[in-house]
Amino acid sequence: MRQPYVLKRRDLYMSYVLADIKKLYRSSIIRWMLIILLFVMIADPISVYIINGKYDKFFEVIGSNPFQFWLLINSASWGNNLFYTIFWVLPILSTGLIFYNEQQSSMRLLLVIRGNGLKYYLAKIFSIFIVTFLNFFVLLIINIGITYLIFPTDAPLTKQYMYLIPHTEMFSYSFYQKSPLSMEILYAFINAFAIALLSLFALAFHAMITLKNKYIAILTPFIVLYLINYIISLCLKDNLNYNLGVIVQPRAASAIVNTISTSNVLLIFGIVLIIDVILLIFGHIRSKEIL
Repeated sequence: MRQPYVLKRRDLYMSYVLADIKKLYRSSIIRWMLIILLFVMIADPISVYIINGKYDKFFEVIGSNPFQFWLLINSASWGNNLFYTIFWVLPILSTGLIFYNEQQSSMRLLLVIRGNGLKYYLAKIFSIFIVTFLNFFVLLIINIGITYLIFPTDAPLTKQYMYLIPHTEMFSYSFYQKSPLSMEILYAFINAFAIALLSLFALAFHAMITLKNKYIAILTPFIVLYLINYIISLCLKDNLNYNLGVIVQPRAASAIVNTISTSNVLLIFGIVLIIDVILLIFGHIRSKEIL
């Protein structure tokens, strides 16, 4: 008699997860974000190729290897500047405000009454994290693919190319040694993972703090995230290897003096994960009080 009950509970959790994934992709916020970012990922390397190709001997002097022009490393491109400018708002947009919208209406109460409050909340965590990670990983992989289609992989390695190779002490150097593409995939993973973790911060924020206006619900957690990063940047100006905003940028692996080791990366992501867990627990307690 007990086994069917367990299966029923699992089915309830999966129904929450599947429903949330559908809601995320139906969200106009996420749809527009994905459309705009997909355009950036495709248009950036194409525009770089067209614009720079107009300059006499640009590619002969600077180089035309795809490793130089994928979005995350090409700090001179508009796509790179845009991506890292809006980096801290992307986690908030990635929630699609689905928890916020359900909390503001009677939908959340109905879903919790019909099912289970904890499973409802856990499903939100799982679906937002997985969907956000996959969205950004796929987008960044598309950019890498487009870059490799446009620029020749057998292009000569110029002096400018050498400036982009990570220092031997950096965590990404062993990936570069395997192949530049391995390093590019690594940073696509790291950036997607970072945004996915930060999206859980946004979810916890919405669970802990009730905001009546939808635009304020987007702006407030963004300001909090941005200020936290700004304060950390000031405090760690001499220890950039512990700055998440620096770790996610591949250009930093060749540009900064501080060594970003694998342990640094694991430590920072571990701290962010622990903070997420603590805030999500408080968010669950707080959201139960609001019901």
